[in-house]
Amino acid sequence: MKNSVLIFTLAVSTLLSGCRKDEENGIEQTSKLIAKASNEIVATFASAADLRASVEADEPIIFTGNDILWFDGATGEIRFRDNMANTNSLSLWRSVKFYIGDDYLFSSMIFVSDLSSAIYNSLVFYYSIIENKFYLADGYPMDTSVLSDPQKAQDERDDNMRKIENEWNKFITLMKQEEKYR
Repeated sequence: MKNSVLIFTLAVSTLLSGCRKDEENGIEQTSKLIAKASNEIVATFASAADLRASVEADEPIIFTGNDILWFDGATGEIRFRDNMANTNSLSLWRSVKFYIGDDYLFSSMIFVSDLSSAIYNSLVFYYSIIENKFYLADGYPMDTSVLSDPQKAQDERDDNMRKIENEWNKFITLMKQEEKYR
């Protein structure tokens, strides 16, 4: 009888000790979000399908939703599991395209860092070297007050974000569904 109780107790203890969050067990959740690096190709193609196939063949996946710990809707910060320490390979590309599965959402105009002196008034995938943080920002520099006409720049940024509003909302909805939205 004592052996049966001991075996039962050990079995229950073993089962209960295995009931931890998937992240703690190293099991990756499957996210639908895919981000690909891209360069614009300027060439003549026989058809739009040829162009799409050529572009997609040259678009490596740089991260997926599985790599994201959270996305902060207020600041635009994206925190990655490994903090994407390999940022050098990202600087070789002109843009980052975001997909949910095979459905294209939007792309950032360019991957930028603090070393950039250009001004962008459209969505950017921005890496702050100083803070060691990534952002999806409506433009660069993020603070428009340093620009010669800050109101004009902000108006242009707001207009560009309105153009991708539906797709942006799909991105936000996915982050919330995957419990990665802050």
